[in-house]
Amino acid sequence: MEQGSVSTRINRCLIERERRRHMKSLSSQLSALLPPQPTKKSMPELVDQATAYVKELQQNLEKYKQMKVEMKEKRGPDGSNRSRKISPVLNITDLGTHLEVNLITGLNNRFALSDFIGILQEGGAEIISASCQYTEDRAIYTILSQAIYPRIGIATSSVHERLNSLIC
Repeated sequence: MEQGSVSTRINRCLIERERRRHMKSLSSQLSALLPPQPTKKSMPELVDQATAYVKELQQNLEKYKQMKVEMKEKRGPDGSNRSRKISPVLNITDLGTHLEVNLITGLNNRFALSDFIGILQEGGAEIISASCQYTEDRAIYTILSQAIYPRIGIATSSVHERLNSLIC
C-alpha cells in the first residue's frame, strides 16, 4: 500500500507541475496581448487588467461603429461628403521669374485647369507643369509657370485678381 500511495503522490506532483506550467504559459500569452506594462503583474492583477482592457476595446469598437454610421449618413448619393463645404483657397507664390499657383477646393467646386492656364498665359507666363489631385473631399490644383520674357516678367497682380474672380 505504501508503494501505491507514493506512486499516487508522485503522479499528483507531476500533474500539479504540468498545471503550473500551463497556467504560466497562458498568463504569458495573456500578458503579451495587453499593452506593455512597466512592472510585472500578479495573476489576479493581470486578469483584472485584461478584463478592463477588453471592456475598453469593446467601448472603442462601439464608438467607431457609431462614427462610421454617422459618416455614411453625411455622405451624398455620389459618395461625396455633403456635410463639409470647403471654401476655395488660392495661394500664389511669386518666385521672381517663376510663379506658383495652388488652389485647394471642395469637390463640389471643380475648376477647369485650362481656365487657370489661360489666365497665366495671358499674364505673360509659360506653363512648366500643371497637375490636379483629388482626395476624398477636395481637389488640389498646382501650376508652376515661368515668365515668357524674363525682363518683362509676369503680371502677378493682374493674374491674382483674375484667378480670384474665377473662383469666387
